[in-house]
Amino acid sequence: MRKIQLYKIIFLVSFWICCAIFIVTYDASVLGFKSEIGGERYSFARVIIAAVIGTIIGASILGSLEVLVLGRLLRKKPFGMTLLIKTIIYLMFILFFVSLVTIFMYSFEMNKPILSGDVLNRYIGFLTGPRVVLSIAYWSIACMLALFILQVSDKFGQGVLISFILGRYHRPKEEDRVFMFMDLKSSTAYAEKLGHIKYSQFIQDCFFDITDVITKHDAKIYQYVGDEVVLSWRTKEGIENSNCINTFFAYDALIKGKEHYYKNKYGIVPEFKAGLHMGKVTVAEVGEIKKELAYHGDTINTAARIQAKCNDFQTRLLISESAKLKLENQNHFHYSAIGDVSLKGKTKPTTLYEVKQA
Repeated sequence: MRKIQLYKIIFLVSFWICCAIFIVTYDASVLGFKSEIGGERYSFARVIIAAVIGTIIGASILGSLEVLVLGRLLRKKPFGMTLLIKTIIYLMFILFFVSLVTIFMYSFEMNKPILSGDVLNRYIGFLTGPRVVLSIAYWSIACMLALFILQVSDKFGQGVLISFILGRYHRPKEEDRVFMFMDLKSSTAYAEKLGHIKYSQFIQDCFFDITDVITKHDAKIYQYVGDEVVLSWRTKEGIENSNCINTFFAYDALIKGKEHYYKNKYGIVPEFKAGLHMGKVTVAEVGEIKKELAYHGDTINTAARIQAKCNDFQTRLLISESAKLKLENQNHFHYSAIGDVSLKGKTKPTTLYEVKQA
């Protein structure tokens, strides 16, 4: 399981545990309600423990379903439809799981088998009581809120929402980062051949396909700019296991594996070129109406200029010498010196290397 997927599951489990603790505590302390499960033998500690254990089990199953199944199946659906479908599925599961826990608790209280008539009659009374409606309403809100947070987090980009909440970049900060600009080759010719609408669908497919690759290699999407995607890593994460270089070749392999799909649907197979550079940048929150994290500095500008030189040298992947020096000791790739190249806006030439798989 990838790190970002694990974080999502942990968030969902933690969020729903907090929801379960809140509703049990609110029922007992504010409403004086001793739960449908309790009666004379009611124990707040026992109900809290049962709620937490039940929520951990149920939320772990739901969280895994969300991250490993539903998230993939529905990721091309509109935001509102995705939220609605997931909420309905979750509520069906929650009703089933709450019913299961309730039957077991009634069986424990009454000291009778779970399928005995008394236990089942009491459970039917629970289902037809007002508490079920209130519980469904409460957990509907809890489910939709958790899913909404995840969806918004994905729309902002990995880790961006939490950075906004914590105010991590409210004031500019300096960081060491790796940037890769990946641009679609022959994009003008593709656009003329496909027309605007189909070309946009083509770009959508390309950027949907890159999602699994970037999460596997710890990349973060900084920006989509037309037919270009800008990826970023903290320098340590980008260098580790050659993540920044492997991302490019893994995506290239994925596209080749889907060659039949792209040829059948669009008549062409996409091919990307990329430029990579690493160094210090400044990161800060910018904007008010459309707030985002922005990176500033020579590093990101240089990465963009390096990518622009791919066509001049008929190469797929170019990197700077400073990046090559930090990556070459991993010996996974072949580096060919291009030489000192003048980049737009820079007074001194930059030494570039072409990277190929060894």
